[in-house]
Amino acid sequence: MSLLTVTVRALAFLSCLLLAFPPARAVPPKYKVGEQGLVLEGVSAANPVIYDNDWWVDVPDAAYVWAKASAGKLDLRGNVITRCTFGWEKGYAHKKEEQTRDYDKLRKAATASGLRNIPDAVWGAEEALRKPKTGRVTDTQFVASAGSKLIVAEARKATAGKPLLILCGGSCTTIATAYLTDPTIADKVVVFQIDGGGYNGSDGWAWEIAMKKFRFANWARGYFWKEVGEWDPKPFARLPANPLGDLLREYAKTDLAKANQWGDGPWAYHLFDARCLTRAEAYGKDAITIPKGGTDMKRMREEFFATLNDPAVYRKKK
Repeated sequence: MSLLTVTVRALAFLSCLLLAFPPARAVPPKYKVGEQGLVLEGVSAANPVIYDNDWWVDVPDAAYVWAKASAGKLDLRGNVITRCTFGWEKGYAHKKEEQTRDYDKLRKAATASGLRNIPDAVWGAEEALRKPKTGRVTDTQFVASAGSKLIVAEARKATAGKPLLILCGGSCTTIATAYLTDPTIADKVVVFQIDGGGYNGSDGWAWEIAMKKFRFANWARGYFWKEVGEWDPKPFARLPANPLGDLLREYAKTDLAKANQWGDGPWAYHLFDARCLTRAEAYGKDAITIPKGGTDMKRMREEFFATLNDPAVYRKKK
């Protein structure tokens, strides 16, 4: 057997080991900041995307993501409904049926307004993950769901250079379950999360797994929308006169809108205009986060309304 043959076989064996035993921790997303805003390595509007949220009409970004997909500008591979885990230790604060109705409300308005290219939603994790006594991720008990299986399937199609992007507006339970199902997808996924206090991180163990095992980009560590800018519902009056426009106008006038404002959307808006986010910093050793002064609210508003007022979003009636 030649030395070359031995070397080739050794490299092949090493490759198999690397696939079977991925790195213990992920590295934070690499980025640069310039005139074009915050640019993340390997991330653009051309990446495949999964939108994973608990609630759908308490924020405007779900409608924005669907509008981009409808106009053919976003490769949306799936919508995942993850159980709202807020208060899970003492009993979940909300029922699954409430979340399903919330999704159905937006879906009905969107389809009635002519939006297309919207994947049917699948349910993700229905229970919070429990941290094992050993503290080891590999000892975590989990139940795979349609949502976690979808993430695994789409991540396997992606690459480290062009990863699957997961826009997560709720708990990371489904995302963490996908990792537990197949750890080899770790370098093929970038998770975009919204902090906003403890609500989205109420499944703390899932949050920790997602942050440590995937490339993880957070927004709003220790602050929320009211500390970034004032909410102005007036521009929503100029949205199209259709069911989706009506729903968003209804949202804009509520107290919920004043609190949630642009919701879980900063990373979604950033995909199409990187200038929406202007700074980043380390979030511990495992992730990055956007500091309070790193969000350009004016550009986000412009991006949102330009998209929702784009005629290409809505199918014309024959």
